[in-house]
Amino acid sequence: MDSQTKSSQVADAVAVLKGIPTKQDLKQLLEHNVVTVDFLKLNGDRRVMTCTLRSDIKPPATKSDPITQAAVRETAEAVVSVWDVNAQGWRSFRYDRVSAVNIVDEYEQHWYNNSVDIGE
Repeated sequence: MDSQTKSSQVADAVAVLKGIPTKQDLKQLLEHNVVTVDFLKLNGDRRVMTCTLRSDIKPPATKSDPITQAAVRETAEAVVSVWDVNAQGWRSFRYDRVSAVNIVDEYEQHWYNNSVDIGE
């Protein structure tokens, strides 16, 4: 078993222990829903952010807006970039600092969520 496969298995096991979706499952949830993500900021403060990657909610990336282009791309493997629906801006968090993920009911897309387990 190579180190990347082993690392992925460890990350999946940690996600199960924390009761959160894997990073890949989280990205899928974000693409189809608005979710609250509870995480610790790098300064140690707890933050709950309502965010999404749904194409009907986030602004489209444009070549004329380099900030949007940069925000859409992931800056590091450990970072998840999202659209904060309350602040109406791009934000990011470190996946390894996430403690809870919940779908926001009023935005829920039932057709998608019936096929995905979010770690509850």
